[in-house]
Amino acid sequence: MKTVEQRLKDEQEFHNKIFETDKRHNEVGRFYAINKSVHKVYHRFIYNESQNKVYLEYGCGMDKGNRSTRLSKMGAKVHGIDISDYAIDHLAKEAKKENLEIDYQVMNAEDMTFPDNYFDVIYGTGILHHLDLEKAFDSISKKLKKNGTAIFIEPLGHNPLINGFRNRTPDIRTDDEHPLLVPDFKLAKAYFKQVDIEYFYLTTLGVPLLFKKNPPKSLINFSNAIDKGIFTLLPFMRKYAWQVVVKFSNPN
Repeated sequence: MKTVEQRLKDEQEFHNKIFETDKRHNEVGRFYAINKSVHKVYHRFIYNESQNKVYLEYGCGMDKGNRSTRLSKMGAKVHGIDISDYAIDHLAKEAKKENLEIDYQVMNAEDMTFPDNYFDVIYGTGILHHLDLEKAFDSISKKLKKNGTAIFIEPLGHNPLINGFRNRTPDIRTDDEHPLLVPDFKLAKAYFKQVDIEYFYLTTLGVPLLFKKNPPKSLINFSNAIDKGIFTLLPFMRKYAWQVVVKFSNPN
């Protein structure tokens, strides 16, 4: 079993490479072309009434500063952390060029050093499933204000077809990744009084298989509507979704 130090070192090296190259996008970019609906829900929450709020982008390297930059220009106080020192160095330089006061730091997301009860919103995409969830939930719950909310886009780990694809593409993921499972959301309830989950993408995942480039928006929208109906009428199918938007509120 890896030590914590080795796991963090491996994650740092992996994310440095991801930030420097387009390998991951080249491998799976066509699947991410369908996920506008999940980001629409995510962005609606993040950008709503952002002025004067204190934000943390939790794992800011993957977005390359786009959300943090927008929030800062909207009047929010923005912090960003990532395990990738390469990403933080790049983002800090970009913020300085634009005269934006964004605080970027290399930091262990499982043991954040910010003051307790500090953030109105903590947000991230594809970060929790790289972490020790007990440590991450504990750290997030402490740093959120009592009326604050943490919101994340994360992959689920129940769909055998998706898991089969993951097993065939080990070079674009780390050994320690663990897409979220139902027990992980139950664990979150030990740290947050409210856990809200919205599910995305089941039949829609077939669209990139049919159209490797520029899939028709009408077909994506139609498939999203089918998925929404499936998740509403057949709740047991929700865990087979590809992604979720999960909100953690009212920290214990």
